[in-house]
Amino acid sequence: MQPDELITLLLKNRGLTNPGLIEEFFHPLHPDDISLLDLNLDLDLVTAASDLIRSHINSGHKIFIYGDYDVDGLCATAVMWEAIHSVYSGVLPHIPHRREEGYGLSRKGIDHCLSLGAKLIITVDNGIVAHEQVAYCQSKNCDLIIIDHHEPLATLPPASVILHSTATTAAGLAWFFSREFSKIYNLTPKTSTLELVALSVICDIIPLLGINRSLAKFGLEALNRTSRPGLLALMHSANIFPSPEFRRGDRGEVITSYHAGFIVGPRLNAMGRLEHAIDSLRLLCTTNPDKAASLARSLGDTNRSRQDLTLSAFTHAQTLIDENNLPPLIIVADTSYDEGIIGLIAGKLAEKYHRPAIAIAIGESISKGSARSLPGFNITDHLRSLSDLLLSVGGHAGAAGFSLNNQILDKFILAVSHPVIDPKIFVNTRRIDAKIPLATITYNLITKLQDFEPYGLGNPQPVFTTSNIQITGISHVGRDRQHLKFRVDNLEAIWFNIPNHYNLEPSTSYDIIYKPTLNIFNGRSSLQLIIQDIIPHAPAS
Repeated sequence: MQPDELITLLLKNRGLTNPGLIEEFFHPLHPDDISLLDLNLDLDLVTAASDLIRSHINSGHKIFIYGDYDVDGLCATAVMWEAIHSVYSGVLPHIPHRREEGYGLSRKGIDHCLSLGAKLIITVDNGIVAHEQVAYCQSKNCDLIIIDHHEPLATLPPASVILHSTATTAAGLAWFFSREFSKIYNLTPKTSTLELVALSVICDIIPLLGINRSLAKFGLEALNRTSRPGLLALMHSANIFPSPEFRRGDRGEVITSYHAGFIVGPRLNAMGRLEHAIDSLRLLCTTNPDKAASLARSLGDTNRSRQDLTLSAFTHAQTLIDENNLPPLIIVADTSYDEGIIGLIAGKLAEKYHRPAIAIAIGESISKGSARSLPGFNITDHLRSLSDLLLSVGGHAGAAGFSLNNQILDKFILAVSHPVIDPKIFVNTRRIDAKIPLATITYNLITKLQDFEPYGLGNPQPVFTTSNIQITGISHVGRDRQHLKFRVDNLEAIWFNIPNHYNLEPSTSYDIIYKPTLNIFNGRSSLQLIIQDIIPHAPAS
C-alpha cells in the first residue's frame, strides 16, 4: 500500500470521505474566525458580563477569578486573570484547596474572597450546579459571573451572568470571552494564551474535532513558539526543548498532543492532587525565569510522588477485583487512598477491565469518590439518580466526582453497583487502521501522519499491525525495568509498561500492533514503533 492510499484509508476510518470535511480537518478555522454563535454563546450575555466587569473596574472594586485545581481550571483562571489584569490591577485569582475547600464554589472559598474585599467573583470551570453557594455569594452583596462547560441541572443558579456551553473547555470559553472583552478596550494581548487553551482541550479529554481541533492545533503551534517562562521551564525540566522555528528537522522538538497530555499536563495536575494548585497557576503566569525554574522543579518532584502513590493504590485496587466475575460497574474503596489520585485509579481500572469504575477515598467522616466511564454510559446521570445519598455530585458523561457521609457508604455502594448497562460496551475491541509491511514505515509516511495531529478523543493516533516478524536486541529499561526495548528489522521499538507474563523469545515469530512515531533524542531523529500489543504468530492453516 502506497502512502497516499494509506492516508485515504485513515481518513475513511475517521469518517472523512467528503472533500469539504477533509479540507476542514487538515485546515481548520483559526480560533479568531470562530464566532460566539458557533459555541452557542449569546452575544448579549457576553456583553452583559463585559459590562459588569467594566463597571467593577470603574468602581475600583476587587475582582476574583475563582478557578479549579485541574489543568482546565488552572488554564481558564490564567486566561481570565491575564485578560483583566492587562487593564486593571485589582484582580486576583483563587484556586480552591482540594482538601480544605473541595471541588468548585464553596462557602469557605467565597468567604476567603470576601475577606479580601471581593465585590465580583468570576467562576471558571465550576459554578453551573452551585445553586446554594451562588445564592450565598449574592446575599453578601457580591456579584458573580459563571463561565462553565459542565452539565447543568434543570434550573440554573441565580448568578448575575452565566456563560455556559459544552462545546469546549472552560479555558476555551474564557479565551473566547477574553477575545470579546479585549475588543471593548481595543487591546492587543502582550502574550498569547492560546497555548493554555490547547493544554486544556487535550488534558480534559474532549473530542478534538471542529472547534476543539482548531483550538488544539493552533494552540500547539503557540506552545511551540511560547515565550512563557513557566511553560518553557516545565518542558525543559522534562527534557523537552521546543523547536524555536517550529519546523521539522530542527534540533528542537515539535511539541505534540502527546507532550501536552502526558508530560506537561500531569505535572500541572500533580500540585492540585497532592498539595495546592496555586503553584501551578503561578508557574503559568510568572514572567520571572528564575521563579519559573524553581516552580518547575517543585512540580516535577510532586509529580514523581503522585506517580508512586498512584502505582501503590492501583496495585492494591486490583487485589479487590475478581477478574473472573467482573461486575457491570467496578467499585473500590479504602482508607489508604489519597483523594487526589482516586480519579487516576478509576481511570486505570476502567481502562484495564473495560468497565465503568469508581474509586473512593474513605475519610474520617466523609468519603470522596471519583468515577470514570466508557462511551455509551453516562456516569454523571447514574450518580445523580442517587443524589439523595450524596452530599455533592458533578461531572459529565465520561467522568464525575462526588462526596458522601461514611454512615451510608455501604448503602451507596449497594445502590450504585448494578446500573442498567448495555453489555456491548464491555467488549474491548482493539482499533487497528491497517495491516501493513514494515517497509511502509518511512520518514515520508511519518511526515504525512503528522498532518493528522493533534491526536485525541475522536481522532486517535493511527494504529497498524504487521505479521510474522522477528524480534532482536531485547532489553528492559525504565526506573523499574517495566518497559521493553527491541528492534524489528531496522526499526526501534518500545513497549511501555509491559504485562508481567510476557516473555519474548528472539527465535519466535510475532504479530505486532503499534503506533509509528519519530523519536528525537539529543537533536537526532529516528523512526520508532510504540508497541500496543504483541501476539505469537499463528501460521495460516
